[in-house]
Amino acid sequence: MRGRVGPVTLVAGVVALGLLAAGLPGAQQSGQMEGHGMAGGGQAHGTPEGWTFRLPEGDPKAGRRAFVDFECYKCHPVPGENFPTSEGSGDVGPDLSWMGPLHPAEYFAEAILNPNAVLTEGPGFLGADGKSKMPSYTESMTLQQLVDLVAYLRTLGAGPPGPAGGGGRGVTGGGHMGH
Repeated sequence: MRGRVGPVTLVAGVVALGLLAAGLPGAQQSGQMEGHGMAGGGQAHGTPEGWTFRLPEGDPKAGRRAFVDFECYKCHPVPGENFPTSEGSGDVGPDLSWMGPLHPAEYFAEAILNPNAVLTEGPGFLGADGKSKMPSYTESMTLQQLVDLVAYLRTLGAGPPGPAGGGGRGVTGGGHMGH
């Protein structure tokens, strides 16, 4: 009968958990995430040796929509992209049109979630308090929007995923995404 655990399966599961807890060689965790082994030679609940956070793959087209929805174009020029006309606050952030190949996805994610993590001086990037003028999006952006936005940013400089054409603010150079 499907859905019920028989006594043999239950005992085997308890034995496997005991082996894992004891850290015995040869014990393997069932359902282990691909690419992530046990830390410390089999000790449960440790961080696997060499582990690093990797942002999941996102959808660049959905990320471009998030770029528009969050009005990122008001502060970040992307020459060659056609965004809504803006009465924005000027060139507050760096030109993103060439940033994609310069940074890993996790760098962009951190810059969006914690704009003060890496500060870069540039024209208008920092406030009088020495902090980034960029707001944090931790309470307004979903995780999926973040993943997709980062996927879009990673395409910049590697060929646009969205409609090309005049529309960015045409300012180039100056700083990087960690303003």
